Amino acid sequence: MIGTQFMGTRDFVVKKIGLPVAERIKGWPVSSYLSELNKSQWWTPAQLTELQNDKLRRLVKHAYETVEFYREIFDSVSLTPSDIKCAQDLPKVPIINKALLKTNYPAKTISSEYDANELNVMASSGSTGEPFQFLMSDSEKAWKWASIARFWGWGGYELGDKYVNITRTPHRAFRNGWLHRLEEAFSGMLAIDSFELFEGNAEKYARQILDFKPKMLRGHCSALHYLAQVLHDTEQKLQFQSVFTTGEKLYDFQREVMESVYGCRVHDHYGGESMEIACQCDHGKSYHINAENVIVEVVDAQGNPCTPGVRGELVITDLNQYSMPFIRYNIQDVGVLSSSLCSCGRGLPLLDEISGRVTDFAVTPSGKPVLMLVFTGMFLAMPVEVKAFQIVQEKIDLFNINIVPGIDFESVRDKILHQAHDYLGDDVTVNIVIVDKIPLTAGGKRRLFVSKCSSQPEGI
Repeated sequence: MIGTQFMGTRDFVVKKIGLPVAERIKGWPVSSYLSELNKSQWWTPAQLTELQNDKLRRLVKHAYETVEFYREIFDSVSLTPSDIKCAQDLPKVPIINKALLKTNYPAKTISSEYDANELNVMASSGSTGEPFQFLMSDSEKAWKWASIARFWGWGGYELGDKYVNITRTPHRAFRNGWLHRLEEAFSGMLAIDSFELFEGNAEKYARQILDFKPKMLRGHCSALHYLAQVLHDTEQKLQFQSVFTTGEKLYDFQREVMESVYGCRVHDHYGGESMEIACQCDHGKSYHINAENVIVEVVDAQGNPCTPGVRGELVITDLNQYSMPFIRYNIQDVGVLSSSLCSCGRGLPLLDEISGRVTDFAVTPSGKPVLMLVFTGMFLAMPVEVKAFQIVQEKIDLFNINIVPGIDFESVRDKILHQAHDYLGDDVTVNIVIVDKIPLTAGGKRRLFVSKCSSQPEGI
């Protein structure tokens, strides 16, 4: 009874007092935006498309008139804002990438309507070794948080609920001072550094999470899978209402372990460069696109639009980002658009698949595409002998398999080499490299597949 009364008091203080006060202090209308998103997700596809096109026209006009970078991009191909009337016109605009933005940042990429000194400095996690900074206004950050809250709401989360966040740099509204301490006390977030989790501290953090009694678990796929493995091996369980993975490709073998140990559905959440792009609901495995906030295109290696069902590179336009716009930004991820709608009834368009980073794909000298699923399936059958692994294509004809050995690893060494050779072909050299651990990226992520070659399979 005392615990129930305490939780009721906490929820009232946090949700009815703390959150509204914080929103006023920061100028973040998160609750208002969230209310809009929770309504519009049930609109028809036609209504959502009309909203997207209206936002796109206003964004393009703003970018051309106030951002030197985009004015130069448009002028280089003799485009004017009036040429972009709807999402189908976007292929007229050249695709941009991280290198272009970095070269022109900040002088040419910030809108003249904003004071750069008053904007929030953001940074990508640097998963590909190329972190870069960009700027966002408070209102734009509010759209980001509202989008996240809507996604999490599909798993039963409400703003102010207690949750655990296992990443490298958890999102915070306040960075220091008394407001930061107040946020720690009332946000409901227990932050755990994914670097620390992998340093033999999993059992300690499991006890901490158990004492915290969160509703939701959120974090990088590899970190949540690793924690689930430790709990499974020690015959422990942590029960959550929902789990949200982010930051890395989620593999089926990881999902199976997590759902068994955590006792709930795992929702995969996809975003990048502070854009909240798509997320799974509790129906099926497709990803709902955050259509009120972004337009997602899928293009081939030449930049041509891919039809639904065809894998290609993801190109994102952020419809609410005005201070430093992202228009037709190649985010360097690979995915597949769907032509269907979800059985949940939401009108949001779908991605059938988010396949991973562009560098998660490879070809052999003979042109054979290399699929990570072959390796995950192979090692799934060796849970005792192989603790962790990573495939690295060092050269087009050289693959290293980094392995953290488990019990009796030598009994499967030849089997691994034989199966890898059979799959990759005779024109490839395969080495097994024994390592103490698989390194994390600067952003606290663990990539299972890395290609250091520029060649990519046809169709992506």
